[in-house]
Amino acid sequence: MQQGKGWLTLAKEPTLKGLRKKIDSIDRDLLKLLVKRMEISKEIGKAKKTRGVSAYQPEREEEIIAKMTASDRKSALSDIALRRIYAEIMSASRALQEQISVGFLGPEGTFSHIATMRHFGHSINLIPKKDIPEVFIGVEKGVFDFGVVPAENSMEGIVNATLDMFRHTDVKINAEILLKVVHNLISLTGRREDIRMIYSHPQPAAQCRAYLNTHFPDIELVETQSSAVAAEKAASNRESAAIASEYAAKQYDLEIIDKHIEDSANNITKFFVIGHHLNRKSSHSKTSILFSLMDRPGALYNALRPFSKNGVNLTKIESRPTREKAWDYVFFIDMDGHIEDDPIKESLEELNSKARFVKVLGSYPACKEIL
Repeated sequence: MQQGKGWLTLAKEPTLKGLRKKIDSIDRDLLKLLVKRMEISKEIGKAKKTRGVSAYQPEREEEIIAKMTASDRKSALSDIALRRIYAEIMSASRALQEQISVGFLGPEGTFSHIATMRHFGHSINLIPKKDIPEVFIGVEKGVFDFGVVPAENSMEGIVNATLDMFRHTDVKINAEILLKVVHNLISLTGRREDIRMIYSHPQPAAQCRAYLNTHFPDIELVETQSSAVAAEKAASNRESAAIASEYAAKQYDLEIIDKHIEDSANNITKFFVIGHHLNRKSSHSKTSILFSLMDRPGALYNALRPFSKNGVNLTKIESRPTREKAWDYVFFIDMDGHIEDDPIKESLEELNSKARFVKVLGSYPACKEIL
């Protein structure tokens, strides 16, 4: 009897063929729903055109993803997986409404390129540029619609070239992207003993100091414009290696010698999406500004006092020399909230009366997930 029961139980278990039939049925339903979603997206695109609204609406996209990640579902689908799926769905939807072009610090294989793809999806027109100023100028002149630039690294701090360009161009921050950065040592041969020089962008090299000092203390480190350029150079020299992403290794047919060579496992880079428009308010907005003050005692204290008085949470303050006059500085501030919030409005009105100039860089959805 026991054998009979066991046989009956086995007979009722779903077969691989049966499970695949269920998947096929679900896929057909998904396709129907996706087609229906795209048809509605086309209609939304027409409505946006009549109103002169861009197809890329980061606050709306973040709202959709936030609803999806907050919904009840089994743990088999993580927040990151869901975010990446919806990035591609929304990318395809945008492409039906308008062809979006995005400039980034190139060439392909840089972390800027990876951040761009993960945020915008694959249905965009990618335009690699050789340096950060070119991305800013391209956006300002309308060569492309948006740009993606590195802003800050959790280990090495602020990217000065990015902050400086906000002073010299009229662009806005439309979104932020948080990307976990994994550095690898890659080469043509994949053999450590062949290495006579290592190519790297200065920031990745700085983020891998301990590894380099331990394993290659006497090897020449050659500076490049980007991690992708480092990989490209290593691909033409058998006695060299590069510090770059796994994507760059695949792009240039290089072997990975060592993975995760960064000094800290918590190595995260923040990128800004830059464009022309100010975003609508989202469920969790951030606002960034820059300002300059007269050089007098208590000037910075008096400038920041209105924010404290109005209960505005300042999440970061950074100073940079203007390079126009010795000991003359410009200040960058991030704060919680949107430019339309009364406490921020009132604080900025007071700051305007005390500062030489105030520039609002943007109000945009605060990034919640590390991609």
